Amino acid sequence: MNENKNRPYIIGITGTIGSGKSTIGSILEAMGVPVVDTDRIVHDLFESDESLVRAIKVRFGQNVLKLQNGKERIDRGALGTIVFSDEKARRDLESLVHPLTIEACEQRIKALSEHKLIAVLVPLLFEAGLEKYYDEIWTVHVSDSILKERLKLRDQLTDEEADKRLAAQLSQAEKMARSHCLIDNSGSRQDTEEQVKRLVHRINEAAEKSSDAVQ
Repeated sequence: MNENKNRPYIIGITGTIGSGKSTIGSILEAMGVPVVDTDRIVHDLFESDESLVRAIKVRFGQNVLKLQNGKERIDRGALGTIVFSDEKARRDLESLVHPLTIEACEQRIKALSEHKLIAVLVPLLFEAGLEKYYDEIWTVHVSDSILKERLKLRDQLTDEEADKRLAAQLSQAEKMARSHCLIDNSGSRQDTEEQVKRLVHRINEAAEKSSDAVQ
């Protein structure tokens, strides 16, 4: 458990694209656990950080931009087509986005510091080497066939496009092997909820025992 009693216990929740991290986030929020979604942070940066938009334009060109309310904004679809087909392009994008995302995430966690438990949804947690930021890491997983079909349906992708996105991340097996806890999201939502509730109960129970021991 977290040895510093004055800060929240922070869970990092990861999983391959399409595995259902947002589902886990919604379950936790319904349980009263605050959730920081780094995908949402990136979306907000693309919408509001003019310096980032300019840097992406310089690196990737005018074709990754679209006009929105009279301002240039990132066309995530066009950008995704480039970076999921070119590893160097993906690394360049990550070098622009990751530092800003980490900073914004830290600010949001700080704003939630009155809570005892905080969850952070981080798709590229292992890929970006962010293990040190979390007290505990959960990986959400599903069968490979379900994963691909969900991804194709969600993002309207071809088989080839889905394969490229999956290949751009660590395999499910590697993420699972490097995690503290696993959540199988292949079944019903109720089944997933029960797994999440058990994990949260364990953390809360351990925190209570630790508090009693100090008293």
